Amino acid sequence: MMSRAESSVFWPGITPAIKDVRAKCNHCNRMSLSQPSAPPMPTTAPLYPFQCICADYFQYQGRSYLIIVDHYSNWPIIEATSGHEGLINCLRHIFVTFGIPDELASDGGPEFTAASTKAFLQNRGVHHRLSSVAFPHSNCRAEVGIKTVKRLITSNTGPRGELNTDALQRAILQYRNTPDPETKISPAMCIFGRPIKDFIPTLPGRYRPHPTWRETLEQREEALRNRHMTMAERWTEHTKRLPPLKVGNHVRLQNQTGPRPTRWDKTGVVVEVRQFDQYVVRVDGSGRVTLRN
Repeated sequence: MMSRAESSVFWPGITPAIKDVRAKCNHCNRMSLSQPSAPPMPTTAPLYPFQCICADYFQYQGRSYLIIVDHYSNWPIIEATSGHEGLINCLRHIFVTFGIPDELASDGGPEFTAASTKAFLQNRGVHHRLSSVAFPHSNCRAEVGIKTVKRLITSNTGPRGELNTDALQRAILQYRNTPDPETKISPAMCIFGRPIKDFIPTLPGRYRPHPTWRETLEQREEALRNRHMTMAERWTEHTKRLPPLKVGNHVRLQNQTGPRPTRWDKTGVVVEVRQFDQYVVRVDGSGRVTLRN
């Protein structure tokens, strides 16, 4: 619009006039391009195992499974369960075994947003970090864990999706005992300071505890430094920092799903500003409240 006007006409204030026409065009706003991806925002790095965990549900052959991954060690936990009661029972067992975490990251599924789940986490002082709608990257660790677990349970579950099979237990045990390609430290080493005995023979004395936890931590940080720098540079490409919004701002929301996932059909008002570029928006018309980035 600017380029076309510059080739034909001019008057004082032409640029703000054109911008005003464009901003008030409802059709242009609905057909607008998607927002550019935001630069990566570093999350709080855990200092010890099971300080920060992430969780998500996934479906496999008609069964619902809960996957929980420790952010520090990548230790996976799989449970065949559904509903908020099943979620609470699994979390209660994990907290008793590994300790109460400082943070639980998940999406906004009904199991995680149920009143009983909120009360359970609040009573134990666990900060619940919710990812935004249609923004799985904010819970990326759980998404990666789901891909790994799906490979583990393929052809290793029972005829009705049972998890109590020797094949699956062997697969999980081997994964927990497999060193990371870069850090050379397995999830078992991060948690116990030593390998755990599995079905593959190893040298005598390998099951003894590591001499010091500090040495393990220093090795992990040294090995991950280059990977974190490379990933940060990759995720920063083609990103743009948008101006922050304020409470009361009128905004448009991209559909994300449906027949027109990239259209900006919905409008709303910002009612709460959270960290990491998250905003709570009340949608016009329905009055529904949604969490968006």
